[in-house]
Amino acid sequence: MFSLRQLEVFRAVMMAGTLTAAGRHLQMSQPAISKAVRRMEDLVGFALFQRSRGRVQATPEALNLYREVEKVFHSVGVVEKYARDLKESRSGVLTLACTPTLSCSFVADAIAQFRRRHPGVRVWLQVAKTKEILAMAASGQIDLGIIFTPGDHAGVTTLPLFETALVCVMAPDHPLADRAVIRPSDLAGEAIITNIQSEPIHELLGQAFRAIDLNQHVMIGSNYTISACALAMKGCGVAIVEPMGVSEMFPLAIKKQFLPVVKIVPRVIHANHVALSRTGQAFIGVIRQAATHYAA
Repeated sequence: MFSLRQLEVFRAVMMAGTLTAAGRHLQMSQPAISKAVRRMEDLVGFALFQRSRGRVQATPEALNLYREVEKVFHSVGVVEKYARDLKESRSGVLTLACTPTLSCSFVADAIAQFRRRHPGVRVWLQVAKTKEILAMAASGQIDLGIIFTPGDHAGVTTLPLFETALVCVMAPDHPLADRAVIRPSDLAGEAIITNIQSEPIHELLGQAFRAIDLNQHVMIGSNYTISACALAMKGCGVAIVEPMGVSEMFPLAIKKQFLPVVKIVPRVIHANHVALSRTGQAFIGVIRQAATHYAA
């Protein structure tokens, strides 16, 4: 029935008390304000103002209408503030997905830093397998995914964060705990525990062993690095895993460098076909900073 501009004119007249003052506030001429008021009165079918000596007196009907108009402008103000907050990443929702070990390490650090800078933004973190994260990111179900493996998927853009390497994890009383580094030859008589679900990492590890058949020495396979480390801490063998999250989850674990170095690169992914929000861009800046403390 009314346009927002008409309601703005009506509100300005109610607040100013004169057509001329309302015109100055809206940068409109007095005749234009008067015409807009008459148009509104024609639409509602009753008088909104009584005019006397240059001033206007609101009718009872206008006073009732004004209360409802104020509600409209309050809502408009809320929307405008929300839009400003979105522009400055002060509100909204950020959806993330990452692997379990990453959720315990620098991703948790990044979320903590991000929340300090943007306390009005809600963060939804989903812990999932790499293939699931790739699918969610490619379809736009999440803003950002954080994974280890190369992430070769036509539907995602990949941003490497830093380079690190696989480590050997074992219980404090393990015979190899006093070694400076661990080589494949040191593990010839040991039960090896690996994350068998991470095929790219498993292939890289197999190449590092070369002279020793890795598959013959993998006595325990797990689909989660956290489980592999827990088994190593129980004395089941030596886990060869990515380093993130190990110290946080297993502070007593012995973590040794594995040679030859098996490099892995944590990376952020997001959908190709969906423009990254300002909030997503802000989080990438934060996680890059958080990741610098974990680089090998």
